[in-house]
Amino acid sequence: MHIRPFGTTGMRVSAIGLGAWQLGRSTHWPDGPDEAEAVRIVHAALDAGVTFIDTAPGYADGASELNIGRALTGRRRDEAIICTKFGYLPDGSENWSASEIEASVARSARRMNVDHVDIVVLHNPPPEILDGSRSDHYDVLQRLQDKGHIRAYGASVDWSADLDTAADTSASTAFEVRLSALYQEPWPAVGRAHDRGAGIIVKVPLESGWLSGRYTADSVFTDVRDRWSRADVAVRAGLVREFAALLPTGVSLLSGALRFLLSYDAVSTVIPGTKSVAQLHSSIAAAADGPLPAEVVGAVRDWYDQRLAAAPLDW
Repeated sequence: MHIRPFGTTGMRVSAIGLGAWQLGRSTHWPDGPDEAEAVRIVHAALDAGVTFIDTAPGYADGASELNIGRALTGRRRDEAIICTKFGYLPDGSENWSASEIEASVARSARRMNVDHVDIVVLHNPPPEILDGSRSDHYDVLQRLQDKGHIRAYGASVDWSADLDTAADTSASTAFEVRLSALYQEPWPAVGRAHDRGAGIIVKVPLESGWLSGRYTADSVFTDVRDRWSRADVAVRAGLVREFAALLPTGVSLLSGALRFLLSYDAVSTVIPGTKSVAQLHSSIAAAADGPLPAEVVGAVRDWYDQRLAAAPLDW
């Protein structure tokens, strides 16, 4: 497992982290792992050298943090850098009041049975909260850092403008950013945040399965993506094939997707969602050979600029 610096925070994290948004089974997440499997996933991650775990109070309706706590209890807390979030509650509701941040972080720590959380990010907050010149949320997070309750803070974002706003108006040193070979819009802002000393966590790196090979032009969607027509699905499947064709011979779609992201020093860790030990091991093995060759990275960047930059797709 490759280890990378998390910006200038002094923390070091594994190149592949454990994305724990599916780490639990509940009414709204019936296909998630049960408690025993969730614990096995966390233990397998730690055994494989994964040192970064990303979760949130609302993930798996609250089961994610509880399952991480079960896995870490009594023996493995010092092996993991834990990131959680603020804004969404286990019941799916939202509470963005700055006065609730400290209590939310304390509840997350209790659910995970730890004495502190390493990183806290605002969970895709509304614009008036994302902008530190208009809210006092970052001030509260800074006080928690000053007290030693957390080690870094920031925001989870999807667009370069949002990343720039948070970086320009706060002292944040942790950003969770949506990025993939199929969605590269935030790249310029990622570089700017990195230059300021921030650690970058890449979320949704496999576009919910498109870049793991899970979907094809024949796939049928019954979730929120059921709005896609057959033509919409075919377009997306075609783009996945185009990306795959740019990869060196013998490099799988999954490997290419993860190694493309890890080709940038600005990226600290990439967090594929994981629902099984086998899935975890697949992601770790796929990234084991490190960054893609520079010429391949350039070809993928050029391809994106020509095909998708003007109108990024909803994946």
